[in-house]
Amino acid sequence: MELSKLKDFYWGNWNRIKKEQFNNNQFITWDFLSSISNLSDETIRLAFKSFDIDSSEIAIIPLGGYARKEMCPFSDIDILIFHTKTLRKKDEEFIQSFISRLWDIGLAPGVQIKDIDELCEPSYLDEIVKNSLIDHRFLEGSFLVYKEFERIVSNYILNRGRYNFLVAKINDVRNRMKRYRDSMYKIEPNIKDGIGGVRDYNAVYWVNKVLFESENLVTLVHEKIINYDEYESFKKSVEFIFKIRIRLHYFYNRKNDILNMESQKYISESLGYMDTSYSLGVELFLRDYYRSARTISDITHKVFEKVFTNYTINNNMKKIYMEDLGFGLVKYENTLTVRDSRIFEKYPLLLINIYTIAAKNGLKISDGTSQLIRENLFLIDENYLRKNGYFFLKAISYFPYSFKVANSMLKDGVLTRFIPEFEDIYCKAQFNTYHHYTVDEHTLLALKFIDDLANIFTSKYADYQKVFTEIERKDLLAMSMLLHDIGKGQGKNHSEVGAKMSRIISGRLGFKLDDIDTIANLVEHHLLMAHISQRRDINDLDVIKHFISFINSEEELKMLYILTYADSRATGGNNFNDWKKSLLTDLYHNALRYMQSEDMLKEFVSIVSNKKAKLKDRVGSNVLMLNMIDSLDDDYIFSNKINHIVRHLDMAIKLNDDNRKIIYGEIREDLNCFEITICTFDSIGLLKKVSGVLASFNINILGAQIYTLNRMIAIDKIQVNMNNESVEFIAERFPDIERRIHDVLSGKVNVEDLLSKTLGTIYSRKKIFKVNRKIEFDNVTSPIYTIVDIYAEDFVGLLYYILSVFEKLRISVQKAKISTDVNRVVDSFYITDEFGNKIEDKSMLQTIREEIFKVI
Repeated sequence: MELSKLKDFYWGNWNRIKKEQFNNNQFITWDFLSSISNLSDETIRLAFKSFDIDSSEIAIIPLGGYARKEMCPFSDIDILIFHTKTLRKKDEEFIQSFISRLWDIGLAPGVQIKDIDELCEPSYLDEIVKNSLIDHRFLEGSFLVYKEFERIVSNYILNRGRYNFLVAKINDVRNRMKRYRDSMYKIEPNIKDGIGGVRDYNAVYWVNKVLFESENLVTLVHEKIINYDEYESFKKSVEFIFKIRIRLHYFYNRKNDILNMESQKYISESLGYMDTSYSLGVELFLRDYYRSARTISDITHKVFEKVFTNYTINNNMKKIYMEDLGFGLVKYENTLTVRDSRIFEKYPLLLINIYTIAAKNGLKISDGTSQLIRENLFLIDENYLRKNGYFFLKAISYFPYSFKVANSMLKDGVLTRFIPEFEDIYCKAQFNTYHHYTVDEHTLLALKFIDDLANIFTSKYADYQKVFTEIERKDLLAMSMLLHDIGKGQGKNHSEVGAKMSRIISGRLGFKLDDIDTIANLVEHHLLMAHISQRRDINDLDVIKHFISFINSEEELKMLYILTYADSRATGGNNFNDWKKSLLTDLYHNALRYMQSEDMLKEFVSIVSNKKAKLKDRVGSNVLMLNMIDSLDDDYIFSNKINHIVRHLDMAIKLNDDNRKIIYGEIREDLNCFEITICTFDSIGLLKKVSGVLASFNINILGAQIYTLNRMIAIDKIQVNMNNESVEFIAERFPDIERRIHDVLSGKVNVEDLLSKTLGTIYSRKKIFKVNRKIEFDNVTSPIYTIVDIYAEDFVGLLYYILSVFEKLRISVQKAKISTDVNRVVDSFYITDEFGNKIEDKSMLQTIREEIFKVI
């Protein structure tokens, strides 16, 4: 058949399958996979027969997923050309022409060419090739040659090294589990190579075929490796993964196995998922994916553990030493098991304590024991919960093993027996770029980060470790961490809802009222410390007063600090950067100092007075500086280090008509950022112009403070960083930045022109989410400023355009804080009207809102 006809045949039928089966959404997954495979078969046959060749010594053999007829639309077409005799020149020419023909059709085949000698010496074959040869079938050429191939594979590859293969495959799966440890719950999972993906299914299939010489996984039931319910769950979950994979291929019009955000909404709609009052349709779809992946992963793990124990260890006649741990518990190898199947009826408390015993001894609870636990969950009734609530609390706070304990409890169903509400956040996706994990995995990871504080000694986390060791009720911290996002299973306002749920849950477990109050308060305000530190002036006495009004004790402050740290780290990615860490730590220490002070105002006045005295000692007889010190604002003195104030004063007295602006830059290791200080004669729109210059360098502004000294001298301090660049990189570029700021402030360069020429964006990824724009005014926190919080999608020049609005409306900006979460920013500004007063007029506030909405 001519090439053009072969192409028409293949692609015509390929499109027909897509139109008739996929587009109508009426296909059975396995039938669809077979139809793609059958089309490939027929096309390869036609291509083969288009050559006039003696095929008595050659066999065309499909391999891998193609051999199993599990072909997605753009799956690899792996084939083996097997020959029994030395190839003649015309045979070699035929093979090259045949392969070229397949490529010309558009099949993109993966072709191996092997002879008998290569297969008879398996040491020449690497593990990948060996794996690919396990699955095969005859397609074209000589069937006798194929049978010879089949005999060789059986005798020389499978049977000769059956148990070595099993051990190698088990190690391969274990290594992949380590490599992709958290990939199953990531917001963009790899559905082929990741945990719970196609590779896990393949591994189970290969073990079944090699060990039991069966291609039907129900054999695992007959061999008592898994039960029938597990077999059905495994089969259903694998089918769901393939449904997703088919749609991924069609969405990208190519082979792709990363279930990224661009495709998730399309696939969820294709599968019929719809939004509800509690969740987006895409989140419901992802929840089903994560649960399917978890099922595949758990059953794969069980199959390999059973096979390893029953066949590889027993086959090698390895002697196992068993150790009695008491209460009917037994340790063998690295596994914890039980002697008596009725042990939990005899010792019901072991349903909790077995997890701490396993963690303490570094043991894994055996699959049989886990199954026995699940069969005895009925013992955990209402009376059991109330009686043993504090034992549960002790178990989940068993640092540094709380993650292992809680994770094992969740797997065996014990956790959801104590907290049924946890089921609503189990495998619950969060369809945004901020949270990288499902809610339950995020919660468990947060516990792991607290575990690390009890286990790892490093200067990087020394402050958190010190505070953690000072917490007396670490059990309440663990429970608050476990419940902090429990409200996300119920929809909006998860902090408030979660606090109410926490009271119900804690009461059900028999906790004391004071403990319930602490847990509920921490859950309700678990976002407060992050928000205050990132959006407010943490050196402002009124902000500190506002913050600690929500905290009942120093102990509770310490718990909230550690909870905020762990919660922030467990979001994933680089969201919790060094800048945010420093802000959080500074807020904690400021709040603690004032909670320990009997009179906050007196403490504030004392600090300012002492710093003024030190400043005067520092400047000596410099009359100009001494006069300026007496006129400095108390808040300015309180918020700045003495050496920085002296530097500002020195900059100020050097200003004159010939030197109207002085710019200084330094790495602030204490703030984990680069800080630019600009001293100039006060001018309208100074911060706006500087923000435009920084945007032209793709530099992110983290915060800004504006101070006005006497003689109308302005000091602007701006903290900055760059995406994926170190502060040292900014320091290297600072001469260019300084030069450009000078040019803009002197009028030589127009900021708008700079922004229009700026290449790239702060957030260049394809926009998948529409960030909800929001503007909120706060006239409560500060007695002298109106605080405006602006939520918007990040883009180059955003801050410049917002400041342009303030300039247009004659609004004075005194402080600014910029918090960026991937593609969303929260810009917070302390503002007054042109006369220095708070803005409380509703019509003016509405005007500000309308004008800002125009530019964001």
